[in-house]
Amino acid sequence: MIKFFRKIRQKLLSENKFSKYLIYAIGEIILVVIGILIALALNKQSNIKENNKLRDLYITQINDEVDRNIDALNRHVDWSNNILREIDSLRNLVTNKDYDNPKLLSKSHVLYVSYHFKPHMVTYENLKFSGDLKLFSDLKIRNSISNAYHSFNRIKSTEEIDREAKNGFFAEYFLPYSKLIDMSKSSQNFGKDVIFENMVITRTTLLSQNIREYVNSIEALKELKTTFAEFQHDN
Repeated sequence: MIKFFRKIRQKLLSENKFSKYLIYAIGEIILVVIGILIALALNKQSNIKENNKLRDLYITQINDEVDRNIDALNRHVDWSNNILREIDSLRNLVTNKDYDNPKLLSKSHVLYVSYHFKPHMVTYENLKFSGDLKLFSDLKIRNSISNAYHSFNRIKSTEEIDREAKNGFFAEYFLPYSKLIDMSKSSQNFGKDVIFENMVITRTTLLSQNIREYVNSIEALKELKTTFAEFQHDN
C-alpha cells in the first residue's frame, strides 16, 4: 500500500500537480497513523491477555494458600478447645481444693503450653511487593484479599499476649515449684495461691480470644474464596 502511494507521489511530482500530490501525501500520513494505532491496539490487547493470565495464576495460587491456612487454623481451633477442656478440668480441682490430687501437677502444663499459628503468605507477599495487586481492578477483590490476610495480624497480637502470660507464669511460678516437687514441703503449696488461680482464669480468657480470632480469620478466608469464585463466574 505504501509503495502504491509513493508511485503516485512520484508521478504527480513529475507532472507538477502539487495540490493532488499534497492530498495523497496526507493520505499516506493517515495510513501510517492508522497502522501505528492498529499496532498499539494489538499490543494493548496482548498485554491485557498476559495480565489476565497472570491474574488468574495469582487467583489459583492464593486459593491454594487460603486452603492451607484454613486447614491450619482449624487445627489451632481444635487444639485450643482441647486445652480449654483440660484447663476446665484443672479449674475443678482448684475449686474443690483437691490440691493433693496428682492430676493437679500433670494437668498444670496446660497453663504454659503453646501452639502458634504460622500463616502461609508467600503468594500474598509476592502479590503485594511486586505491585501486581493492581492486576485486580475490582475493589471488592482487593478489600477481600486485604481483610483475609490482615486477619493474621490480629491473631498474632492475641497470641503474643497469651505468650507473654504463659512465659511469665512458667518462669516465675511453675519452674521454681517444679524443682521442689516431692523434695520439700514447700511443694505442698503448689496450686493453692491466687497466682495459680488467676493464671487458670487468664489462660482461659486468652485462649478463648485466640479461638475467636482463628474463627474470624477462617471466615475472612472463606469470603475471599467466594469472591474469587464470583469473579471467575462473571468473567
